[in-house]
Amino acid sequence: MRLLLIRHAESSANAEGRLQGRLDISLSERGRRESARLAARVEGLGVAALYTSPLARALETARSIAQRLALEPVERPALMERDVGELAGLTRDEIIARFPQFTEARAARRPIDVPGFEADEPFAQRVLSVFEAIVSAHAEQTVAVVTHGGVIGALIRHALELPVVRPGPLAINNASITTLDVADGDGEAIPPRARLVSLNDTCHLADV
Repeated sequence: MRLLLIRHAESSANAEGRLQGRLDISLSERGRRESARLAARVEGLGVAALYTSPLARALETARSIAQRLALEPVERPALMERDVGELAGLTRDEIIARFPQFTEARAARRPIDVPGFEADEPFAQRVLSVFEAIVSAHAEQTVAVVTHGGVIGALIRHALELPVVRPGPLAINNASITTLDVADGDGEAIPPRARLVSLNDTCHLADV
């Protein structure tokens, strides 16, 4: 089966350079334009099912696609972005000033010591579990999943057998499509059965 991994379009917090995590923030005006281009791009890809994170920025993006495809988006809480705890809502400069240990730990690839921050291993396991359920339910179909950059990055790192610790060597832009082909039916974990077809495709956003 084929997974179309779609990062939500730009939110107002993205436009302000703020880390969101689980904050429930709507799309910006640019994000709504991105959603329209994204929906047009996905329309001809033979999508049989559409899943989404329930956070507003993903759900709005998914509804734009759903209207174009005449599909009902299925919400899955496990597709929500990593919980970043007390970092939520902060800009990069604010994070550096208030939580210098965060940037130091990221650079050294150590566990993040910030209250409420979802650790790498549990986060990766949550992501893998929800995608394994989606894969098992849609053999030989194309499925679109609207989610978040962290979720997509975690799945791709797992599929490529890269370390789960952030940061990863992957760019996942707003309203991008990353395509993963997964072999059907043998019950194994995703990595031995997956092929990365495209990463961070934003061709449809050229005129936004």
